Amino acid sequence: MGISKFGCAEFKFSLDKLETVIDLSKDLPVNIFKGDGYLFWFFERPILCFFEVFSGLISNSVASFCSEVLIKFSGGKSLANSCFSIDGTDVEKDVAWLSERFESFFGGTVGYPIVLFEGGYKWVAFESAYEEFGVIAVKESALHPGFRSYLNSNFLSIEDLAMMASGSSAESKTAKHLISSYG
Repeated sequence: MGISKFGCAEFKFSLDKLETVIDLSKDLPVNIFKGDGYLFWFFERPILCFFEVFSGLISNSVASFCSEVLIKFSGGKSLANSCFSIDGTDVEKDVAWLSERFESFFGGTVGYPIVLFEGGYKWVAFESAYEEFGVIAVKESALHPGFRSYLNSNFLSIEDLAMMASGSSAESKTAKHLISSYG
């Protein structure tokens, strides 16, 4: 298994750097990402329940960027057992282990928001408890063609959200809010 658990003291550097990319005091549907130069894709939450999509995201990220994928539960809170790293050596086993524990939020010890990110911060995904969709932000300057292809095939683009926003369902309303922040 290639998943590692980090103590929050060990993870502090990564968390401090993550906070230069996203504002952990904000929540969706507002734009939580700092700076410009991002492309956005969206996903139905919770992503950890969609085994194939979640494992594909990790596998494609590791293959494209040659870097681990980190997962932080409970946003910026310093909690034991809330920080994990997947190195890509056995993604299916790691995702199964993580997904199983996610069902109970590790026995109620962690929660939302959930932040997933590539070890070099080339992409960051944010999943809130308050919105039906999560968002993936990728630095346009670092976007690998294979990773872009995976995102386009498995996640919603701004254009996809615009089509969803034309209705009157709850999803349409959420799509409208996300477009106003990310479009």
